[in-house]
Amino acid sequence: MSAASVPGYDGPLVAGVDVGGTKTLVVVTDDLDRVLYEHAAPTDRTSLVDQIAGLVDDARRHLEQDIAAVGVAIPGHIDPGGSVSMAVNLGITHLPLGSMLQTELGIPIFVEHDARAAAFWLSEQVPGGSTQSPASIAFIAIGTGISAGIVLDGAVLRGDNGFAGEVGHIAADPEGVVCACGLRGCLETIAAGPGIARQADEAIAAGRNTVLSPHPSAGDVFRAASAGDEVALEITGRVADHLTRAIRSLALTLGIKRIVIGGGVAAAGPALLEPIRSRILRECADSPLVQATLGDASIELLSPTEAPGARGAAAIARHRIGLREREGVGER
Repeated sequence: MSAASVPGYDGPLVAGVDVGGTKTLVVVTDDLDRVLYEHAAPTDRTSLVDQIAGLVDDARRHLEQDIAAVGVAIPGHIDPGGSVSMAVNLGITHLPLGSMLQTELGIPIFVEHDARAAAFWLSEQVPGGSTQSPASIAFIAIGTGISAGIVLDGAVLRGDNGFAGEVGHIAADPEGVVCACGLRGCLETIAAGPGIARQADEAIAAGRNTVLSPHPSAGDVFRAASAGDEVALEITGRVADHLTRAIRSLALTLGIKRIVIGGGVAAAGPALLEPIRSRILRECADSPLVQATLGDASIELLSPTEAPGARGAAAIARHRIGLREREGVGER
């Protein structure tokens, strides 16, 4: 548990909660988006509502201050009432999360897709040397699964069906393994953390010569690739191939020039980012169309320590209760 060394705070406080496949993180921020409190705990899938309510109550007690509203960032399909469905990596079929939390905590609750919340927060950050934030941005979260949060012309993109940005379930290998969603060969079966680890285990079981031990993590695979391990390089090369295609597709279909990669797998750092950048450079050299689309694009890596999901959830809560206003972030 930690509280930032901020002398006082500005405006009402809001909490942001990011529910992940392995951990749940809560932050409390003030009106200047300063983090006053941060705490993480292993995700309790069996009593998620009680866990989130407990984390927010702990924050209130620690700060000895009221919290005006809570934003929750979570994977899956989020309906306008704050119910979560089809969160396959959390085992959630349907959960009226917003209404249940509002009953527990007695304050406004706003539920948003985790990658969209992160993209919203990032869209408010001004990159170094710039005078204003880009109007459009895509945040690709790579962890237990893969999804993209998209801010297009300043507004959070959800789509008529609420599934905008679910790039983890585009077809990457029609002959590949079955995904948690029920389809075969989705992008996240190849490039998400468990997919990367599975490919390494398959290579080990096949007797391939590798420094990797059985049941490695995605981080282990990237570290082995950085050390020159042939099996790990093969796997990370495949990951880079497929992520490059996803990035190209987002740039071509949506006209986005700023792409940020985050999530747990982003902890691999340059071992993840540089192969993607090199592939995009090759594509730009081969195609005038790709050069025009991605030649001056910004492709960045965001450290998981930045907590974009929780920060974004808090920012959305702040906007939704009128502490700040921005087009595209009001009632849906």
